[in-house]
Amino acid sequence: MSDFDFDAWANLARRSPQAYFRARERYINSVIDSFPEEEQASLREFQGEIDMIRANAGSPMRATREMMEMMSDRLEAMTSRFVALKQAAREMEHLNAHLVDLYAHTPDLKPIDVRRKTEDE
Repeated sequence: MSDFDFDAWANLARRSPQAYFRARERYINSVIDSFPEEEQASLREFQGEIDMIRANAGSPMRATREMMEMMSDRLEAMTSRFVALKQAAREMEHLNAHLVDLYAHTPDLKPIDVRRKTEDE
């Protein structure tokens, strides 16, 4: 994004809104295409949500507020998932420490393989 020229984009939007929106769409698609293929569908869906908000908002300021609210909601959801993952990691560390202690004090105890076997095994 270091090569983004705001003035050039603003001038294009003033001179020819249709050309601006075509160039904008090409640029957004090129950015999305630069991501791994498995991420592109969700990025296109996200861009569709942004475009829908912009189209229905009625004003740039309202669109900005709605997009900020959407981003805040997503950040809150990510934070909740991160907290849950952190708690699960702590529980696994506690369990691991307990197992290490158990094996250290019970020499005849042998670990078992609890992984699921595949059909190839």
